[in-house]
Amino acid sequence: MKKILLLFAIIVLINPVKAQIDFGIKGGLNLGKLILSDPEASYQSKTGYHAGIFFQSRFDKVAIQPELLLYTLQGNFSGPGYTGTEDFTYVTIPVMLKFFPVKGLNLQVGPQFGMLINGERSTSTLLSTIKQDIKEQYEKTDYSVSAGLGWDFSFGLKMDARYNIGVKDINKAANGEEAKSRVFLVSLGWNFLK
Repeated sequence: MKKILLLFAIIVLINPVKAQIDFGIKGGLNLGKLILSDPEASYQSKTGYHAGIFFQSRFDKVAIQPELLLYTLQGNFSGPGYTGTEDFTYVTIPVMLKFFPVKGLNLQVGPQFGMLINGERSTSTLLSTIKQDIKEQYEKTDYSVSAGLGWDFSFGLKMDARYNIGVKDINKAANGEEAKSRVFLVSLGWNFLK
């Protein structure tokens, strides 16, 4: 939390007087899944949600927008003789660099840092369903690269769509199977300072 507050303080301090400052809330739906290195297993994406706050500092056609989001990553998986669902909850900190080529249209790119809060697996066979806590089987942190586009309306509404590509193997299991996250997000936001 101290690092987040420090990041916000640095951005505020380096802003010239002419910078436009935005602050607000955002939320929406996401489709998330894990990309697995095991060719025998498959993992289908499932709808989740995200919600959080954003801070934007805009200098004419360029802006920096750090965010603090809570989102879910869910997916269905299957293998020989079993099916299941995994549900993960992450707190993420995307730091987006936004380019405004015309009016409110913006292109976004930046890193995202994620912290795993919760993980649960439900596995079903012909005979039973087993639920288990799997938080300890995955890395506590995840790193992604995010890219997307959006539109910032002059009256305060913001819309954007992003795709996050996980660059870190988050599987801690001894079998060595690699797992990386992929998340597509569609968001609506509101700027309180308009």
